[in-house]
Amino acid sequence: MDGVTDHPYRNAWAEVFGKDPRPHAGRLMHQAVSPFVSLVRGERIKRSHIADLLPQNNLMDVEPQVLGNDADFFLVMAKTLADLGYRSVNWNLGCPKPQIAAKQRGSGLLPHPDRIDAFLNRVVPASPLPLSVKIRLGYRSPDEVFKVIEVLNRYPLVYVAVHPRIGTQLYGGEADWDRFGEVLRLLYAPCTYNGDINSMQKAQAFVSRFGNGEHKVNSVMIGRGVIADPFLPGRLAGLSYSPADMQTLFARFVQTLWRNYLACGLRPLSALHRQKLYWSQFRGAFLPPHAFSHVKTLQDPDAYEQFLQNF
Repeated sequence: MDGVTDHPYRNAWAEVFGKDPRPHAGRLMHQAVSPFVSLVRGERIKRSHIADLLPQNNLMDVEPQVLGNDADFFLVMAKTLADLGYRSVNWNLGCPKPQIAAKQRGSGLLPHPDRIDAFLNRVVPASPLPLSVKIRLGYRSPDEVFKVIEVLNRYPLVYVAVHPRIGTQLYGGEADWDRFGEVLRLLYAPCTYNGDINSMQKAQAFVSRFGNGEHKVNSVMIGRGVIADPFLPGRLAGLSYSPADMQTLFARFVQTLWRNYLACGLRPLSALHRQKLYWSQFRGAFLPPHAFSHVKTLQDPDAYEQFLQNF
């Protein structure tokens, strides 16, 4: 999620929640996506533009997700990312922000399959990194996705991530699982699902429908679900948490989150505003009663520090 799942957040989550404690188990999320890396004009990319992707800033395996529609500048970015050691890159055709879509970037490019084809025809054979693509069902109509799939099927993509809404919906309404099922049957590339996996019940319903058979989904991308409930990936992996565990881990998580934002050079007041964003999203039994009501009134970083120490 743009501006939310940046490296201070990802590292805090990885440090506190990222390792399955069961014997011989591994990471609870196999990979994170660094979203909305915008293309820049020119033949060189400043390290400050891709600070979120510098290897020393990341504890998790990360796949860069690039937003833009210029193939030549995309190739410059791909070369820069390859030089940093990345093994793949994702092209974002899913961003629904109106100011992005109006420039035919993100989901705003979905009504133009000819432009998508021209982009892929230039990028796929020349990129030093294998390419995946993230899409929605369209920008204004879910019928737009079918011509896009015809284009995507011409190229050897690592995977296609599908969020079954249209761009103009933003995040409103329900994800369209019926239309997703049609897309799943037509795609040649492996399919990753994205959208509204925010509880065990929703995950179980999804797996029972799309986790078996000839056309099945092998991976799921969660965004808003894990922001709201940092315990969700663990639950999806089969872990259970006692109330005492939840209290201890959540306290450690918000303390680590605060420390990480201060360490990356953000001014304390700006770091406090960022913490309020997370607190406004947290949902679940791990959240102390009235905690957000208290945090949102704080104007002094020192007061927030004291709040965390007494948590």
